[in-house]
Amino acid sequence: FWEDGIMSGYWHPKSSALDCILSSFQMTNETVNIWTHFLPTWYFMWCFLVLSSSLDFCQEPYHWPLLIYLLLVCLYPFASTRAHTFSSMSARARHICYFCDYGALSLYSLGCAFAYGAYTMPDHWVSGVLHRYFVAVAAFNSFVCTSLSCYSRFPELEHPRLSKVLRMAPFVYPFLYDNIPLFCRLLFCFWSNCAWNEAVAGYCYHLLFALLTGFLFASHLPERLATGRFDYIGHSHQLFHICAVLGTHFQLEAILCDVCSRRAWLQGHLPAPSLPGTFGIAGLAFLGNAAIIGAFTAALPRAP
Repeated sequence: FWEDGIMSGYWHPKSSALDCILSSFQMTNETVNIWTHFLPTWYFMWCFLVLSSSLDFCQEPYHWPLLIYLLLVCLYPFASTRAHTFSSMSARARHICYFCDYGALSLYSLGCAFAYGAYTMPDHWVSGVLHRYFVAVAAFNSFVCTSLSCYSRFPELEHPRLSKVLRMAPFVYPFLYDNIPLFCRLLFCFWSNCAWNEAVAGYCYHLLFALLTGFLFASHLPERLATGRFDYIGHSHQLFHICAVLGTHFQLEAILCDVCSRRAWLQGHLPAPSLPGTFGIAGLAFLGNAAIIGAFTAALPRAP
């Protein structure tokens, strides 16, 4: 269970579930990891409840992609909290917890595709080929990314560098794919000197924090430069969590701005979202990712 650059603060590797819960109230090297995603889970749930009181998610198909995005935004920090809390029960439990964490992140990337495809797509791409298949390809990407990230846990002892690459690629690739509409929209916006509105500013902040998130995950800074000094507070995974949550916050604010400001134009150029194209795809993606996690869980006893 040892991490690079972190020398102390580890919880007992064969703890009970109750011990793991109690450890979140004691200072270990996982305590801040737990709370930096547990508290944002409640924040995003609060955002969802506030929006539910003002938006009709049941009767207005226009808001269905936003509903799926909000649900998956609440899911990924909760799955991460669960993983960091219960990963000390055993080696098998650690793998299963992080399998679920990877699946939740893959589904979050699908939620981003739903939101971007419905509200953020550049005007001249609306109803184009990429737009028509954007969400379906993102759903397929979630299967590939969950599979690769789960498999990355099997060769991590014998081939740690390969494991690192296999774990990073499933997060970098969907990020690049999901943000194709956003990159092009921002590029066209800067090229044509369009007005700097709240949505554009939010997306820029989101991309900034997303880049910081990836850098921290890959570099293991600052603990790599000062081994043992950031064991409890300030190591890269804690900063990674904070940057990820801030990036999601700015992304949510920007999407909500687009939902309101582009509604009339989008409804005039697009048909209303359908049940099969929204909840159908999301449900199949959830079941498919659950099946992948189940298959890797079943393979654990045969892993070295």
